[in-house]
Amino acid sequence: MQVHPLLIVALAVALSACNNDPKPKAEPKQEPQKLGENPIAAPLDYIAAIGKARKATLARLDQAKLIDAIQKFEASEGRAPKDLNELVPNFITAIPPAPAGMKLEYQPADASFMLVPIAPAPAEKK
Repeated sequence: MQVHPLLIVALAVALSACNNDPKPKAEPKQEPQKLGENPIAAPLDYIAAIGKARKATLARLDQAKLIDAIQKFEASEGRAPKDLNELVPNFITAIPPAPAGMKLEYQPADASFMLVPIAPAPAEKK
């Protein structure tokens, strides 16, 4: 007796379609994707990275301008400025603004400055 090959294939498909497992299989949970993991979002990730790099570069340029102004003041006056406002308008047009949430702190003893986080205001107790 010869069995037709199409009959074997049809029987295999019918048997594989029968599922005796009453529980549906749970799909694995997907974690949120991180920057750079989704190729579809790559253009947006690239634009965000450009914006971030631009901000960082402008901050470094502002710091370099301030350092240059301090050095020019020291060369001209023979001393470090007592306050950054002494630099305006002869050595720098304006004191560069600090990034959001930060403040510029100047140390006249060694003519250095640093960006310091602004402490949040203490909450009032009732």
